[in-house]
Amino acid sequence: MWKLNEETIRKIKSYPAETRDSEISKELGLHRQTVAKYRKDIADTLWKDEKKKLVLLEHYSPKDIQEMLNYIATNTKKEVNEVLSEPWHLKFALLSDTHFGAKQCARDELGEFYDRAKDKWVEAFVHCGDIVDGSSVYKWQQFEQDRVWFTEQLSDLKENYPDVWIPTYFIGWNHDEAYLKWNGVNICKAIETVRQDLINLGFYDARLKLNGIDINLHHWWWSLSYAKDYKMKKYLDSMPVENQPDIFALGHYHTALYDFHRWIHGFMPWAFLKENLLAKRFNLWNTIWWWVIEIDKNEKGQSKINMEFIKL
Repeated sequence: MWKLNEETIRKIKSYPAETRDSEISKELGLHRQTVAKYRKDIADTLWKDEKKKLVLLEHYSPKDIQEMLNYIATNTKKEVNEVLSEPWHLKFALLSDTHFGAKQCARDELGEFYDRAKDKWVEAFVHCGDIVDGSSVYKWQQFEQDRVWFTEQLSDLKENYPDVWIPTYFIGWNHDEAYLKWNGVNICKAIETVRQDLINLGFYDARLKLNGIDINLHHWWWSLSYAKDYKMKKYLDSMPVENQPDIFALGHYHTALYDFHRWIHGFMPWAFLKENLLAKRFNLWNTIWWWVIEIDKNEKGQSKINMEFIKL
């Protein structure tokens, strides 16, 4: 074996770990033992890392491992930063909790909302979670559904969710998560495959930047507090100043609210779900509004906002 120049060594080490030494030696015209010598450090490092992983996994039960896999799957969110038209100006429609699959899903009202928002030249729709109704989220849920299973709810959404050739950016939460939790399948990713206009941003929380306007989508848990704005303000209070969005949109509570706190425009979007037993149990009013928001921001980061807030 002879000493190789740095360029050849770099080429040898650039091959993926699973590539055989014999394949590399054939491509580069080198002896197999020469290739093996320079790849030994890589192989040793990979083996040590794999052994560490195996030792760690020995301490977890199959259930723990499945929960970790689910956690990883649900937290693979993506951040979107797009310029749709004029920089520092955005007109969009905000909604949440459409619950496709539920008997009380307000499909007609949702269709009207999309048509009227399109007529007002919105550039995007922003959805704060629970796009489908899921399964086994609460006891006796199946008796309040006309589409119970994964394929039925996915088909319902594919065929009946409004399509106005304008993108809808959405996150998933507890109802969307149900299929991942019980069956190991991610319906939010499945939605992307059947509808190109519905753009999945991951579960629970996402950052969406359109035309330079920063929107933080979030979906909460548990019931509404004694004051509608309490939980939203507590969340914004914990947010670092350097990470503050222009708009914070909080789903889950099936009610409508606007507040300006810490120089952030905070919204709770309504639900497109009529009254059902779950709403009665958790005191959810299921207010159906349509909301179009227009925001401008200057070079100092200061923003002004206009909104149309009309009940359907």
